[in-house]
Amino acid sequence: MKYLGVDFGLRKIGLAISEGELASPWQVLEVKGFSDAVEKISRIIEDNNFDKIVVGLPEGKMGQNVTGFVSALRKKGFEVETSDETLSSKKALTVMIEQGVRRKGRRREEDAYSAAGILQEYLDSRSVVARSERSE
Repeated sequence: MKYLGVDFGLRKIGLAISEGELASPWQVLEVKGFSDAVEKISRIIEDNNFDKIVVGLPEGKMGQNVTGFVSALRKKGFEVETSDETLSSKKALTVMIEQGVRRKGRRREEDAYSAAGILQEYLDSRSVVARSERSE
């Protein structure tokens, strides 16, 4: 199964990919608002044949924007899940430092690393569920 992880923002969207059990940062997409975000992500999903989209869900007002974004993607027929994105930016920064990403490149790539963290957390949670079902 091919997954797309999304760290949604109204100006920048971080994207990550996975075709197995490990998520990798992919790219940061510049957008000009909500409608532009839905259109660009829809095109990426179709062009790359993603099976499932995992979107990080924050709290508060941004969470409402993300809920609308998820609804818009579902209306287009995409299979979309949400995953808690609490502390995803902080975790992303830690991973980037550990991997030696230069300070200059960190700000540019942080959203993609956040998306990878969101997607990895989702994949890990599915893996735990699958293991517990097999052991029953």
